[in-house]
Amino acid sequence: MFNKNKYISEFNKLNYRDLKLRIRKDDYIVLSTIDRNKNINKYIRDLIYEDALKKINYRYINDEFKINFALSKTMKQLVNKAEEADFLDDYGLYMNIVDAIDSQAKKETNNHIIRESQWKQLIRRYAL
Repeated sequence: MFNKNKYISEFNKLNYRDLKLRIRKDDYIVLSTIDRNKNINKYIRDLIYEDALKKINYRYINDEFKINFALSKTMKQLVNKAEEADFLDDYGLYMNIVDAIDSQAKKETNNHIIRESQWKQLIRRYAL
């Protein structure tokens, strides 16, 4: 017979890592921040991810060019994946994602979602 709880427990052991977090009871700012956030796991993960990307020395991304305009949801996902591939030093994955960024930017330029100058800025930052 299928044991749902056992299945979920095994899945979690294989796919997740538990972390223990201790916070002093008199640290009111931290505790109130935790209380205000509905999904504390996502909140902490996003903080760590943001912190890691701030301190990164890019290998392939040209950090001289900044993206200072709004990105579509698809483009934002591609940019995040490119930064992750650079962080992990996965050149093959990075090259595939950069090619996808170029294709998506071309499509968005043709559909007047971004300007041609913004497309060029994306290509300069995420160079092949």
